[in-house]
Amino acid sequence: MMRTLVAPRLRLPIAAAAAALLTLSGCAAGQNAETSQDYDPADGRNVNIPEGAAFGDEYLAVRNALVVSDGGPASVTVTLVNNTEAADVLTEARIGDQTAVFVGGPVELPPGQKVSIGGGSERVALVEAGGVEPGDWTELTLSFSQAGTTTIDVLVINSDDEYAFPAEEA
Repeated sequence: MMRTLVAPRLRLPIAAAAAALLTLSGCAAGQNAETSQDYDPADGRNVNIPEGAAFGDEYLAVRNALVVSDGGPASVTVTLVNNTEAADVLTEARIGDQTAVFVGGPVELPPGQKVSIGGGSERVALVEAGGVEPGDWTELTLSFSQAGTTTIDVLVINSDDEYAFPAEEA
């Protein structure tokens, strides 16, 4: 049986070329690689209160915040996650300068829990005349008893099946 050996003088250049190939292949991405950019696959906006809070900090997470309207009434769709050890209450929601009415009163946020509003949830926040159209951006202001008030620029989407308005009660 005959073995073919790589000449000793070729081993070093081959190893160096392999190492360079592996090292340089990742350099094309640089500091702005797509995988290092924030990307939110949801329609709505996400913020933490207080702003800049990181995983492991105590914060209130506002997830997938958006407004649903076909040009008339408007509703707030949002998921709130209370990542604190204290209960909080969503006391007010405003779409632009219009105050939403909470069906069932203010929304309680128990510590360590998530609460959804709109989007098929039992909790609903409605504005009778939203004054916004699908495709618009509008300010959504959320006021909490403990976390304070935050204003987010959110997208207005139409009330298709996923974000349909609650059924009218007969």
